[in-house]
Amino acid sequence: MKAEFSRRALQIGSVVVGSVVTTMAFAAIFPDVPLGNIHKENIEFLVGEQVINGNPDGNFYPDKHVNRAEMLKMLYHAAGREPDAFQRMCFPDVQPGGWYEPYVCDAAYQHFVEGYSDGLFRPEKSVSRVESIKMIAEVFGISVEELTEESRSVVKFVDVSLSAWYTKYLYLAFSKGILPIAGHDGPRFFPDQPLLRGEAASYIFNALHVENMSSMSESTEEEDAINAEIIEDTSSDRPRQMDPNAKTAPQTAIQKISVPTDMEGLFDGKKPAVFTFDLQRDSTFLLYATVHVEKISCRLYRLEETGFSSEFYLGLETNNSCKMRVALAPGSYQLELRATFADARYGLSLQEEQGDGNDGFREARGLVRTVPRVAVLESNDTFDWYLFVVKEETNMQLRFVADNDAKCLVYAMEDVDLYGFNNPECNASYAYPPGTYYVGIARTSMNTGNQKYTVQLE
Repeated sequence: MKAEFSRRALQIGSVVVGSVVTTMAFAAIFPDVPLGNIHKENIEFLVGEQVINGNPDGNFYPDKHVNRAEMLKMLYHAAGREPDAFQRMCFPDVQPGGWYEPYVCDAAYQHFVEGYSDGLFRPEKSVSRVESIKMIAEVFGISVEELTEESRSVVKFVDVSLSAWYTKYLYLAFSKGILPIAGHDGPRFFPDQPLLRGEAASYIFNALHVENMSSMSESTEEEDAINAEIIEDTSSDRPRQMDPNAKTAPQTAIQKISVPTDMEGLFDGKKPAVFTFDLQRDSTFLLYATVHVEKISCRLYRLEETGFSSEFYLGLETNNSCKMRVALAPGSYQLELRATFADARYGLSLQEEQGDGNDGFREARGLVRTVPRVAVLESNDTFDWYLFVVKEETNMQLRFVADNDAKCLVYAMEDVDLYGFNNPECNASYAYPPGTYYVGIARTSMNTGNQKYTVQLE
């Protein structure tokens, strides 16, 4: 049924939708989806196909969250699937006779969806971006293959761990043309961010065209266009001395290491080198990675059971090295190294050292509104960290001033619901939703000595 609907949808899209769009240049179907809305054409096409609907008040509410039950119903309609109304293999929190019962129960029977560890489905819970991509793959019957080292190198978002359960679905979405959608740009994907109704329309519209889309080119140029790097190149730093004649096999899989460690290795082409390690106690480490030529980047993630990683660290990149000093709590971590030069030899050193007491999430210092924090990034320091909690939505500005070049990044934790693509930034007014936020203050060069700065919530 899905293939039949897809062909019909594509035909309508090519023959009818063009004229409909021209007509809509003078009037929009929904007053809250005006001309210029990035999802307008996709929304109106799917409404015409009765895949999605507006609300009784005449609005569509494109920025409203989609819950898990709503996403399943839309996907069943889009795929031309009829749920088995008598299928009762279901979840204890699915209300008998509810509008969503046949969709959720049939999806459970078909193994399209799974419940949480407590056995519940939570139909009213907002579906995340990556959960929705998995649902699309399952309901539409799109084959999902395990990641290879080559496909792993395509997913370059700084907040996406290569070992997360959803990374293979993200690669599928990009390789099949389901992603990106309008507005999906920048170095972060926000995998656990709730999906919005307008975004859902674009996800589904693109999924209907999967059969007519060619696979993503493997060229470096197109890969770079999908995922942007966040750390800029800066001045040189001390290189690690390595033996260029040493015989080392290229790394082609995730490697378990112990800490501290001091090792050399060889990149397999331009594929990332990925390492995991476990910590049993609070520790502060100096991480230093180098290559002989070109540029190297390093990122460190704390691995959570959910697969999402809210705690991650970006290294300070110089000409051929990457460095970070980071204070870590007990847990499991993943380190990723990337080089711009194929088959480069790298050196990796991860050594415990004394920090300054403000080197990671676990050492973050509290910010109080209107009270400035004046501090110094010492000459051998890469990041300072701060923390604040918002009780109810509040318009604020996180003001940041530094004597020399430095960066200020805001990290929203998993208890924050961010709406759309407008995310908090330093020195910009923002309506902060309730939840926990961390602030990272990073130097951009190791050659500027001590850097004095001020950070304040206003």
